[in-house]
Amino acid sequence: MRISRISALLAAGAIMFLSCTELPEENNGNNGNEENNPGVGSSELVLLASDMIIQANGEDAVQLTVLSDGEPVTEGVRLYDGKTNKLLELPDMTFTTTETGEYSFWAAYGTSHTDIVSVTAIGFPVPELPEDPDPENTSFSRKVLLTQFTGTGCGYCPGMITLLRSLMEDEDYSSRTVLAACHTYNSDDPAYLDDRLDQAMGVTGYPMVVADMYYAYNNYNSEAGLKNVIDAAYDRTDAKAGISARAELNGNTLVVLTSVKAAGTSEFRIGAWLLEDGIEGRQANYSSWPGDFDTHDNCIRIADSRVSNFDFTGHSLGTLESGQTTEYAFVMNLEEDWNTDNCHLVIFITTPEEGEDFFTVNNAIPCGINESVPFQYR
Repeated sequence: MRISRISALLAAGAIMFLSCTELPEENNGNNGNEENNPGVGSSELVLLASDMIIQANGEDAVQLTVLSDGEPVTEGVRLYDGKTNKLLELPDMTFTTTETGEYSFWAAYGTSHTDIVSVTAIGFPVPELPEDPDPENTSFSRKVLLTQFTGTGCGYCPGMITLLRSLMEDEDYSSRTVLAACHTYNSDDPAYLDDRLDQAMGVTGYPMVVADMYYAYNNYNSEAGLKNVIDAAYDRTDAKAGISARAELNGNTLVVLTSVKAAGTSEFRIGAWLLEDGIEGRQANYSSWPGDFDTHDNCIRIADSRVSNFDFTGHSLGTLESGQTTEYAFVMNLEEDWNTDNCHLVIFITTPEEGEDFFTVNNAIPCGINESVPFQYR
């Protein structure tokens, strides 16, 4: 993680530029299958699944396809269970099930192996995406993702909370941002997040706000400085894609179906974070800032965007061309003591930083539980 100063903005407060580098391939969290399958990850062989989510009714089906150098192959293809590495017999390479759960597959052809592909079977109908209100349009509105790093044991965090509350009351800024609070300061925090997003974003002190995984700001005494950071983040790029989503909760299983529509050719990644409001926890307050700081909102409960231990920039969608769309599905299992009525989502896309080897957030949307969000155009 490299951190350098942006001198042009320092007058407004402590602002830092963050750039992320990925871990070597052996540490990037590929489910631990590399040891058993040293050939997994061959670029010459690809396994495709027609759907990421199916209903476990014995009828909803996933069609698996193997491509060798871009051409479909069937003769000589061997399919394996991604968890047990046992050879599978799937007639016509079609998978159905009546049991809910996550299933994974990989394929071998000759001496080459594919990456692992996962499919989740759920006990209720798969959600449908909202209709595109303007199919020919690729001019999307854009929101900045603000990640607030905080914790109940952080005595100076009420200062930053005060700034963010004031900011969210300003329509000019609240309309251009989506806020997520990452409680990673102290492990006895009732909103504590095990995932180390703070390390992934190079956070070295609290409180801190990171805009679009690019700018970081830690001056809790200057609202003008925080506004400058948001302005800088918002103005630095146009929306390279739009996001639509539908989120449905059944019991404690949350299915989030998303679609990304490109405004221009680019590589994309996608992430979804589950947030919860109204978490009660005694907040340290060193300077006696006025207000109630013991109720915590927008707390990240699940950060489904992990690439590696130090990279949460999202799951790869590959390269999309202008006007092209692709879908990605998230399945989250909520814990029993979370208040689902207070839960909501932030969904974001990241793109490569020009001339660099890391990704930053390009666009984000909020989405309620059991709600849908269509593409947002200018």
